[in-house]
Amino acid sequence: MAIGGVNDVSSTNEFEPAMQAAVRAILRASRHLDSTDADVVRRVADPDSALEALDVMQAHLGATAGRDVNGSRSALIDIGSARSDLLAYQLARQRAMMGRLTESLTRLRATTSVADLADSIPIHSVELGYERALFSWVRDERWVPHAMHTLNGPTEAHAVVEAGTQVPRHTRELLEIDVVRGRRTILVLDAMTNPRVHRQLHDVTQSQTYVAAPVIARNHVVGLLHLDRNADTGTTDEFDRDLLMLFSQSVGAQLDQLLPQESHDPAQPANMGVASWAEVLTEREGEVLHLVAHGLTNAQIAERLFISEETTKTHMRKLLRKLGASNRSQAGAMYHRLTAGRGLPHPSNE
Repeated sequence: MAIGGVNDVSSTNEFEPAMQAAVRAILRASRHLDSTDADVVRRVADPDSALEALDVMQAHLGATAGRDVNGSRSALIDIGSARSDLLAYQLARQRAMMGRLTESLTRLRATTSVADLADSIPIHSVELGYERALFSWVRDERWVPHAMHTLNGPTEAHAVVEAGTQVPRHTRELLEIDVVRGRRTILVLDAMTNPRVHRQLHDVTQSQTYVAAPVIARNHVVGLLHLDRNADTGTTDEFDRDLLMLFSQSVGAQLDQLLPQESHDPAQPANMGVASWAEVLTEREGEVLHLVAHGLTNAQIAERLFISEETTKTHMRKLLRKLGASNRSQAGAMYHRLTAGRGLPHPSNE
C-alpha cells in the first residue's frame, strides 16, 4: 500500500547520506560512460535499486577500463565506496528496526483482550518504521478490514477501512489468497497495475508496493496484516517482508493466549474473532448488538441506552466491522446462531 515511489534525485535527497553518495557515484559513472542521466536515475528508487545500479555501472566501467584507465579507476573507486556505505546504511537501518520490533512486541504482549489487541496491531506495526498498517479479520476467506493506523491521520485510516468493509472481498480473487491458503508473507511490487490487488482499497491508498502477512491462531489463518511504505526507504522490500512475518507470528501467538479454549471451533475457522463475544466487542457494542438482534431501530436503541442516535450508528458500524457482517440483520442472525443470547452484556432495564 505504498503512497509513492522515489523516482528522481530530489526525492533521494530525503534519504541518508549513503543514498545520496550512491546517486552521485552512479551519475558520475553514467557521464563517464556517456549514458543519459535521466535513464540512470530512473532506476534508483530505493537502496536495493541503488545497489543494482551500482553493480551495473561497475560492470560497464570494467568493460571500458582499457579506453580510459585513470577515469575508469576513479569512477570504480567511487562506486566501491558508495556501495560499501550503502550496505552499511542498510545494515544499520535493519538493526534499528529489529530493535523497534522487540519494543513493539513487548507492548503487544501487554494487551489483555482480543479487542485491544486487534485495535493496537496497526499502531505497533507503524512503530516499526512504516507509514501505514492495516489489520483485517478473515471470515470464510473473506478479507474484512478492522483497523488501520497511518501517519497521514485518522481521516485516511477511516477511508481505507470503510472502503474495505462496504463489500468484503473474497481472497480467491486477490493476491492475498496466497497469504490465506499458502500461509506465507508476500511482497507486492506492482500494486498500481496488478489486477488482483484489492481495487476498492487501492483507489484510496494509491499504493505502489506493500507487504501482507497471515495472522495464524488455533492453526487457522484468522487475519491479515498489511504494511505500506518503509519510512526510511520510501518503499517496501524483502527485509520488510521478513520483518512483517516475524511480527505477524507474534500477533498470532498472542491471539492464541487471549482466546478462551472454547471460543474456537476448528471446523469453523471463519468464526475466529467473533466466537468470544465478550472479547471482541466492547460492553457498549454488546449492548447495541443485543438490542439489534431483538429488532430495535437505531432511534430506539439510542433511547434505551441514553445515547445519541449518531453514537448508536458509530457503535453499529464498529460491531459490523468486527463481526464481518454486511448489515444489521446478518449481525442479529449471528448473535442468535452463535450465542443463543448467552455471554453478551445487555441493558439491565430491558
